[in-house]
Amino acid sequence: MIYMNNRKKISLILLLIMVALGLAYSYLAPYNPDDFSSPPLLPPGGNHLLGTNNMGQDIFSALLAGFRITIGIALITSLLTTFIGTVMAVLSAFFRGLVDSFIMRLTEIFIIVPDIIVIMLFATFAGPKVWDVIVVMTFFSWSRITRIVRGKAMVIISQDTLQYTLLLKGGLANVGKKMWPHLYPAVVTIFIQQCGRAAVYESTLSFLGIGDPTLKSWGRTIKAAMDYEGIFWSNAYLWWLLPPLLCLIAFVLALALLTFDFEESGRPG
Repeated sequence: MIYMNNRKKISLILLLIMVALGLAYSYLAPYNPDDFSSPPLLPPGGNHLLGTNNMGQDIFSALLAGFRITIGIALITSLLTTFIGTVMAVLSAFFRGLVDSFIMRLTEIFIIVPDIIVIMLFATFAGPKVWDVIVVMTFFSWSRITRIVRGKAMVIISQDTLQYTLLLKGGLANVGKKMWPHLYPAVVTIFIQQCGRAAVYESTLSFLGIGDPTLKSWGRTIKAAMDYEGIFWSNAYLWWLLPPLLCLIAFVLALALLTFDFEESGRPG
């Protein structure tokens, strides 16, 4: 039984609100974030809740777009990465032998170099499309998951119930089905961790100008603010730079707290 303490409830509510803001972006955004018809550098107030940037674009609309872009990319990437990593781990535990050795050698190759460096390198040469960035982030992020889940899968598959299934010539699908109830706490925890990691990676790539330049992610908004030379010579950083930074930090922190509590709830009492 999973006990939800106040910290976990607050984290979950915050994440749900963020996802809801992303889903309702088109209904909530007062302006098109690419519309630069307003006066530049307006302070918060009036028709612009967070004012405008140096191009006359509504900052609040760009911030709302970040809930859809940054969180959406993080969720999609994490789902793909966790799925691939888990499948590879189960294949490794089930077949063992040459298959296990091949998968482990492959994961070692990917782990040798920090994934963010490899992701930046390959994303630079990939096309400026959001799916190219998602594919690159997924392709170079699954190995860590495989290493973690494989260790748990090896322990689980050695249990009597799994060995009985194997003796009855149970196929990979049957064994995977019996392993899942034991694996899912670790898999869900890893997925949550990957969401935070993917959000930071996407924001880093956007800040460096890698990826689709038309997407108003939080990283792109942060970059635009930092590119403005007078960002710290006035109070503009308070409503232009800080909001996307705080949203990104809140998203990652809420995921971290949720992961911590989920791990604790999965322990036997």
